[in-house]
Amino acid sequence: MRKYLQKLDTLGLLLLVGAFIWYSVSNVWGAWNLALAIAGAALLIVGVAANYRQILGSLGKRSTKHAANYVISVVLVVAIVCGLNYIGQKHPKRIDTTASGRYTLAPQTVQILEKLDRDVEIKAFFPGGEHAPLKELLTQYRTESSRIRYEFIDPDRQPDIARQYDVSTYGVVENPFTRTQLKFGTVVISQGDRKEKIEKRSEEVQEQDLTNAIIKVGRSEAKQIYFVQGHGEKDPSDSDRPGFSAAKEALEGQGYGVGTVNLAAEGKVPDDAKVLIMAGPKTEPFPQEMQFISDFLNRGGALLLMVDPQPSPSMSPFLEDWGVTVNNDVVLDVSGAGRLMGTGPEIPLVISYEPHRITERFDSMTFFPYTRSLEPNPTPLDGITVEPLFKTSPDSWGETNLKSTNLSYDPPEDRKGPLALAVAITKQIKSSEADSDADSDANPGGAGRIVVTGTSTFPVNAYFPAQGNGNMFLNMVSWLAEDEDLISIRPKQTDDRRIILSQSQLSILRLITVFLLPGIALVTGVLVVVNRRRR
Repeated sequence: MRKYLQKLDTLGLLLLVGAFIWYSVSNVWGAWNLALAIAGAALLIVGVAANYRQILGSLGKRSTKHAANYVISVVLVVAIVCGLNYIGQKHPKRIDTTASGRYTLAPQTVQILEKLDRDVEIKAFFPGGEHAPLKELLTQYRTESSRIRYEFIDPDRQPDIARQYDVSTYGVVENPFTRTQLKFGTVVISQGDRKEKIEKRSEEVQEQDLTNAIIKVGRSEAKQIYFVQGHGEKDPSDSDRPGFSAAKEALEGQGYGVGTVNLAAEGKVPDDAKVLIMAGPKTEPFPQEMQFISDFLNRGGALLLMVDPQPSPSMSPFLEDWGVTVNNDVVLDVSGAGRLMGTGPEIPLVISYEPHRITERFDSMTFFPYTRSLEPNPTPLDGITVEPLFKTSPDSWGETNLKSTNLSYDPPEDRKGPLALAVAITKQIKSSEADSDADSDANPGGAGRIVVTGTSTFPVNAYFPAQGNGNMFLNMVSWLAEDEDLISIRPKQTDDRRIILSQSQLSILRLITVFLLPGIALVTGVLVVVNRRRR
């Protein structure tokens, strides 16, 4: 019996190693591998107790001392490697050598991660419990902030956790043309008691999705955005081509509450409003309605005003008080840039932007169908800053004679380009102005913000996903809502760096790799052997 007990230490050691290997693979101390570790420890203790006489007797031998030195050396090497691995895990550093910065997070994301003051838990539910592209992206997030913690879960193997997070979107979809398969799943981001869910069926989870979800779970409440209605404005519930349903859906996807308001019927701007959007009114609003908006702005509110060319109202009386002139023209661009999209001169294409937080790092083209031109007043108003966001090309002008069939640049009636198509206005609000309306506590603050565009057509459903139009609209709203961190992050494009070789080049490459290099190695080996035999 004692002979069998003496062998238990080896078995116990094997069980302990197996338990730790199990933990390193699953990263979870489950009931089974914990039981395996306890059983291994118990068997090791029993085995050592049964062999203690032989152990004591061998301590004085020379071979034992050499073996002890060897074991101590191995333990020290393992300890050093483990320590370096632990330090590397706690303070990871990555170097991105790709030309497009494919493995580098956007500055907006880095800024958000640096501001985290609480842990963010990310649970990714994918078939098989893994998804390499998303894991690579989450590794970048974890590298930037130790507050990020993520875990991949197989919903089929752990259905209880999937039910807990109400996960039902996951699986594998096959492209019918390329026959390639794409895993899709659900990502749940949580911080404290707030949760945000990302569900994608036909595309990968992008950096923009994760960053905006992290911002949303960190908010205490959703900011409210209202579309002003009652004067023929674009309808956020309209899903047809000229509607604004895509814009509404995108705003809700960024965590905003979106509603509509008729100021004449309401009698005021809603108290919880953060941003008003007036998208292309076809009739002039009542003076009292514009007074409601002015009071709202003077309390630190924000307005996105999109006017259209005649016969729509220019809103000039209101905008003159904010230092902006709206010209009664239609911008025509004959530079030829619009031909890239198969459009005519009545749809100016914008490819460069003025410095502003809205356009910062924005490098996508945008287009503005049938638009007026805008310009800041020559004499700045006290406390008001007007900044153009983008302009047309020099080969453009503002056509004022819209009834003529022969459209051409006719100075001085027509204005020569470049012409501003959008402006951002900031008004510093004095404390007395912000507190003047004692009956409302909406948006008290230090600055009123307005963005004015010469057309309301650029973010309609037909154009929202085209080029950078949708992102420009979202950037405008994010700036107005004082959520500059939510400004759109465009996914990085993967560079095609394939080397295309001709048939002769392929033949030379094959000759070198298959015959020349192995032949050199063979000849070198033969010469070495012959040289040794001669000696």
